[in-house]
Amino acid sequence: MSAVVAVRSQELDAARQLLRPEVRLRPWRVLRRVPAPIWLITILFTLLLSSWSVLVPQYHAPDEPHHVDAVMRLAEGKGWPPVGHATVSPETVGSLAAAPVGTRAKPYQLIPGPFSKADATPRADRPEWRELPKPGQPQPDVQQMMQHPPLYYLVGAGLLKALPGAPQDLRFDLVIGLLRLMSVLMVAPLPLVAWACADRLTESRAAGRVAALVPLGIPMLTHVGSSVNNDALLVLTGSLATLAICYVLRGDTSIRTGLWTGAFIGLAMFSKSLGVVFVPLAVAAYLLAWRRGRRAVAGAQALADAQALAAVPGSGARSAAGPAPTRADVPFLLADAATDPTVPARAARFPWLPLLLGSLLALAAGAWWFVVNLVRYHTFQPSTPGFVPGTKLSGWSEFTDVLVNGTILRWWGDFGWFEVNVPELAARIGTATVAVLLAVAVVQARRPDRRVDLLCMLWPTVGLFALMTLQSALHFHKTFYVSGVSGRYLFAGLAALAVVVGAGAASLGRFTRFTPPLVLAAAVTMQALAVHAVFPRWWEGPKGSLRTGLDSMLAWSPWPAVAAEVVFGLLALGLVATVAWAVVFAVRPDPRDPGEPATPAGVPLGDLIAGHAGDPSGYDWFGAGHHASENGTDPAGTQPADSAPTAGALPTAGALPTAGATRTPGATQTPGATPTAGASPTTGTATGTVPPGGAAPPRAPGAHRHRRG
Repeated sequence: MSAVVAVRSQELDAARQLLRPEVRLRPWRVLRRVPAPIWLITILFTLLLSSWSVLVPQYHAPDEPHHVDAVMRLAEGKGWPPVGHATVSPETVGSLAAAPVGTRAKPYQLIPGPFSKADATPRADRPEWRELPKPGQPQPDVQQMMQHPPLYYLVGAGLLKALPGAPQDLRFDLVIGLLRLMSVLMVAPLPLVAWACADRLTESRAAGRVAALVPLGIPMLTHVGSSVNNDALLVLTGSLATLAICYVLRGDTSIRTGLWTGAFIGLAMFSKSLGVVFVPLAVAAYLLAWRRGRRAVAGAQALADAQALAAVPGSGARSAAGPAPTRADVPFLLADAATDPTVPARAARFPWLPLLLGSLLALAAGAWWFVVNLVRYHTFQPSTPGFVPGTKLSGWSEFTDVLVNGTILRWWGDFGWFEVNVPELAARIGTATVAVLLAVAVVQARRPDRRVDLLCMLWPTVGLFALMTLQSALHFHKTFYVSGVSGRYLFAGLAALAVVVGAGAASLGRFTRFTPPLVLAAAVTMQALAVHAVFPRWWEGPKGSLRTGLDSMLAWSPWPAVAAEVVFGLLALGLVATVAWAVVFAVRPDPRDPGEPATPAGVPLGDLIAGHAGDPSGYDWFGAGHHASENGTDPAGTQPADSAPTAGALPTAGALPTAGATRTPGATQTPGATPTAGASPTTGTATGTVPPGGAAPPRAPGAHRHRRG
C-alpha cells in the first residue's frame, strides 16, 4: 500500500504543477490573458460612457445634485451626519440655477429643454463652487444620501482634494464633469469583468465575447454610468464580487480567493446596501464547491483503490472493469487541504477557513456600516425623514404595473428625471430576447453542475429585484406612495446576467459564431434609439438642426469643444474596428466553438485577429472530459513507469492498451519509450509520452473544443 501512496503523492504533485494560471483568482494574470477583442470592446464602452457624460446636461440624471452635494460635503470637511440631520448646501442650491436645470427664483422647478448655445455662460465666466450661493435663494431641502454608505463620496472627495487648490475653487461645471468621469472609470471595466466571469464559468469563446458586448446594449447603463451616482461604484464592486464567486464555483477554495471575495463583497456593501445580495451567493458557492469536492474526492479514492487492486499480480479486475476514469476531474484546489493522499476526508472538509477569513474581511471592508445601522437605527438601512414620498397611486394593481413595466423601461432607458425614454417596443423586444437567451442557457446546459452555476448567476438580478420590490411595497403599504422603483438598481448584477446571456448565445450550435455580430448590431441599434430620443429633447429641439444641437451641447460642456470632438471621433473609429472584428468572428469560425469541426491546420490570421492565438482558456474541474494542460502536458503522461496506467495514458510494457489506442502487430514498448509506428494515443491526450517533469510536444489546434454550457 505504501507504493500506491507514493505514486498517489507524485500524481497529485505533478497535477498541481500543471494547473493553468487562471484556475486560481489572480487578477494580474486575468488581465494578462484578456484577448485583444475584449480590450477593444472595453475601450469602445469607455468612449461611449465618456460621450454620454457630455450628451446629458448637468444634473439631468437621477439624484445627481444630491450626489454632488454629498461629495462636496466630504471634500469641504463637513463630515457625514446622521440620517435626517443634513440638508443640501447653499452652494448646491445655487448650482441648480447655474446649470441647465432651474432658474434663480425657482431652482427646484425642472426646465425640460432644449438648451441653446445662446443660453450657455462662457466657460471663463462660470462661477466657482464657493460663488454659487446668492441672497434670496430658496431654502435647501433635506439631504437623503446620508442613508447610504459613504464610499463613493469618499472616493470623489479624494479626487477633488488631490487637484491643485481647494475643491471650492473649482468651477461648478468642472466639479460635475470630473465626478462624471470618475463614474465612467468605475463602470468602464464592466465588459472586461463580464468576459472574465463567462470565460471562467462557461469556457466558451463566443460566450465571453457576447457577455462583454451586453453592457454596450443598455443605454440606461451608459446614462447612469456617466453621471454622478453611487450606482457606478456598486456596478464595479458587484462585478468584481461576481468574478471571485465564479472562481469559487469552479473549485477555487484557496484562502487568497476567499479574501478577494470578502473584500469585493465588503466594498460592494460599503458602496450601497444592495451589495448584500452577494452574501448568500458567496455562501452558496462555497457549499456547492464543497459538495462537488466531496464527490470528486470520493471518486479519486475509488480510483486509487482500483489502481491498488490492479497492481496485484494476476488480478483480472482491471480488464473486467475496463479503463479507469480520468484524473482530470479531481478539483485539486480542494485537495490542497490534504497533505496525505490516503486521507480523502480531509480533502473533502468544508472550506471554513477561506469562508471565515473572507467574512471577516467583508465586515472590515464595509459590512460594519450596517452593523452600526442596526445598533443606531434598529434597521438595516434607515429612511430619510421629511423626504419627498414619491408618486401617489390608486391601488396595488397600479403599483404592480409601475413595478413591472417601470422596471423594464427604466432598465433599458428612462433618462434624466424620467424626462425621455427609449421606445417601449424596443425595450420589450430587448427584454424578450434576453429572457429567451437566459432560458436557452439553462435548458441547454449539458450537466446539472453547469445548470446550477448558471442559476447562481441569475441570483444577483433576482435578489436585487426582490429587495427593491420589498422596500417599495412596504413603503406603498404605509403611504400609498411609490418610490424606489428603477431598473438601475439591478445593474450590480449585470456581470452575472451577462454570463448567462453569453452562455445562451453559445448554446446555438453553428449559429453561435453569428451571435457576437448580432449582439453588437442590437447594441448599436438600442444606443441609436436612445440618442435619437435624447438629443432632440435636450439640444436640437423640434426646429433645430444637427449642427445647432452639437453647438449647443458643446457650449454647455465643461470641456473644450475640441476635447469632446476627439472623443466622438475615437468612438466612431472604435465602433468601426469592433464591427470589423465581429465580421471576422462570424466568417472565420474557430474549431473550439460549438458545432465547428476540429482541423489540424495552424491558427489562421483571421483567428488571430479575432483574438485566438493559442489553446482554449479555462479548465473544467467538474467536466466529463479530459483536458490537457496549458503547455500540452498530460497529467496521465507524468505517471511513473511502475504505476498502473490511467485512462488516456500511453500503454506501457505489460499493460493492456487503453480504449481507442492501436498498436502495430508484434510491436513491443518499454516503459517511457515512444510508441512504435502505427501507435496512436487516446483522443484528448498529448501526442507522445512525457517523462515526469518534462515538456510535451504541442497539440494540434482544435484537439479540445469548448463545451456549451
